[in-house]
Amino acid sequence: MAEPRVIITIDGPAGAGKSTVARLLAAALGYLYVDSGALYRLVGWQAAENNLSLDDAQALSAFLERLQPEVAADTQGFHLFLNGREISQVLREPRVSREASRVAVLPPVREWVTSRLRHLAANGGVVAEGRDLGTVVFPRAKAKFYLDASLEARAVRRRQDWQNEDASTEKVARELAERDRRDSSRAAAPMRVPADALVIDTTNLNPQEVARQCLARIREVFPEIAGLEMKTG
Repeated sequence: MAEPRVIITIDGPAGAGKSTVARLLAAALGYLYVDSGALYRLVGWQAAENNLSLDDAQALSAFLERLQPEVAADTQGFHLFLNGREISQVLREPRVSREASRVAVLPPVREWVTSRLRHLAANGGVVAEGRDLGTVVFPRAKAKFYLDASLEARAVRRRQDWQNEDASTEKVARELAERDRRDSSRAAAPMRVPADALVIDTTNLNPQEVARQCLARIREVFPEIAGLEMKTG
């Protein structure tokens, strides 16, 4: 009997460690790693590049219809291509993350991203990370996780991610707090903890420790998935 190919969701705020843990789980499971944030960053980046008025519903709809990225996902990477050019590195720039937060509150953008995520996960076998995956995008997923950490810890991690960004930890913390407020209060798919998710505080844990907790839960939910081992040493 073939092992099930299931959907694993990891939600939580920026800097909680979602990306690293999701990659570790994808490697252990042999699943695809799916980064929903990359799709929001793509929309935000292209909207800014094209001077799109986010208040113009008709223009936004036409823009989203034209935006047709190519996606290549594997156990360790989620790569986006636009017009034949890989743009994954560009999408990691701090300015692009800020543009993403502007468009992420818009229902048409969330619908556009949700549609693509569900298409990618149509056959299961994915570990997907984001902010509304367990509540909105994949509400029927059986293994859901919500990672959180103190604002200070998250700011330190995010500042390390933005090595070329000249910003203090305090400034990054303020930006994260504002992003949390927007994500939690938006009308469309607000960030919240899925009722059936395992909540993990990652403040004092390394990614491998978090991933092991997640794998233990996955074994409980899906005992038929055999041979789950951390491939991280």
